Amino acid sequence: MSVVAVQAEALLDPASGETTRGGVTVLIENGRISKRGARRQVTAPKDAVTVDAEGLTLLPGLIDCHVHLGSPGTGLNLGERLATPSSLDILTCVESCRKTLAAGFTSVRDAGGAPQGVRMAVERGFFPGPRMMLAIQILSQTGGHADSLFPCGASVPLMNVPENPPSVVDGVEPMRRRVRELIRAGADWIKLCTSGGVLSPGDAPHHATFTLEEIRAAVEEAATQGRQVMAHAQANAGIKNALKGGVKTIEHGIWLDEDAIEMMLDGDRRLVPTLVAPQWVIRHAENGRMPAYAAEKGRAVVADHSESIRQAIEARVKIAFGTDTGVGPHGSNAEELLLLNQLGLEPLECIRSATLVAADTIGLGGRAGCLDEGAFGDLVGVAGDPLEDLDQLAKAENVRLVVKGGETVKAA
Repeated sequence: MSVVAVQAEALLDPASGETTRGGVTVLIENGRISKRGARRQVTAPKDAVTVDAEGLTLLPGLIDCHVHLGSPGTGLNLGERLATPSSLDILTCVESCRKTLAAGFTSVRDAGGAPQGVRMAVERGFFPGPRMMLAIQILSQTGGHADSLFPCGASVPLMNVPENPPSVVDGVEPMRRRVRELIRAGADWIKLCTSGGVLSPGDAPHHATFTLEEIRAAVEEAATQGRQVMAHAQANAGIKNALKGGVKTIEHGIWLDEDAIEMMLDGDRRLVPTLVAPQWVIRHAENGRMPAYAAEKGRAVVADHSESIRQAIEARVKIAFGTDTGVGPHGSNAEELLLLNQLGLEPLECIRSATLVAADTIGLGGRAGCLDEGAFGDLVGVAGDPLEDLDQLAKAENVRLVVKGGETVKAA
């Protein structure tokens, strides 16, 4: 039996909101938490491997519910995309996984692009990376957000993985078949675009896409095999259609209104804000790394996006942490915590959104994002008190320790 004893100054439990100080120990046996608490109460076996985290505050590994590991997050240059072989998109995941893990994110939901083989490679130890739930591909109607055909006739996908099923699907029965194909390819989640978006050339964020019947077909087909559906939903009508159709999580939520918020509160729905994504679109545009059409749309949505999420927070909609990282650089994920806090989410609730709520949202409740006995031995350590200073988590360089499944993957 492998036993690891992580010894630190303090331990923050997001569930209770309490911080144990004055010396703490977390015991991890065979990759799972077996005991934790004040050091005087937790005795490590003599043969335990000790991880010295003196001076640090520990908390569960963080979770990002919306990343794109196959996109490097360096902006969108269409000429570069045309010159990029699909194999490079897959290999991009290697560095993305490393940076994500080093920033303290021990679990993620990839919202489209990363194939099953990337998860298998991490699980087999080929390279370090977070635990993954996968959507495999983004589904879009013809002319929708994930339709990569440009007006010139060239197809320029944001992520090009030939083994993944195609993105574009139209009609109820084709939708059912495509959902089955995605599950066959390893999808844990089905992702639909129920509105247009910012990076796509031929649609508008405030327009709804997919019919209610198509959305319901995807939700029903996913449910038959124990899956749920997430929706790229920026438009108000697209958000409401997704909720009416039974979608579990709303990604982005740029134009929520009172009715949409009431719909989210009526049932176990989650909002994944990705506030930082349009910020990165604008930053890349300023550096000449974003097409004019995307830069224009990014600037047009950012204020409405913030106001929409502020209203959702005020109404106590369940917020699950997600960033759309891949638009911005991997490893910068936790800047989202600061943006949520600025819009009214208290520091403890920010941390809960990236631990307990995120885990429960993506199907890892009780196993990740918590310190329960039997949970994954995933920990991060920071030098200060993250409840007093969210920068301790928001900046990757401030994350001094990352432990995944009892294995130390970063010790700075």
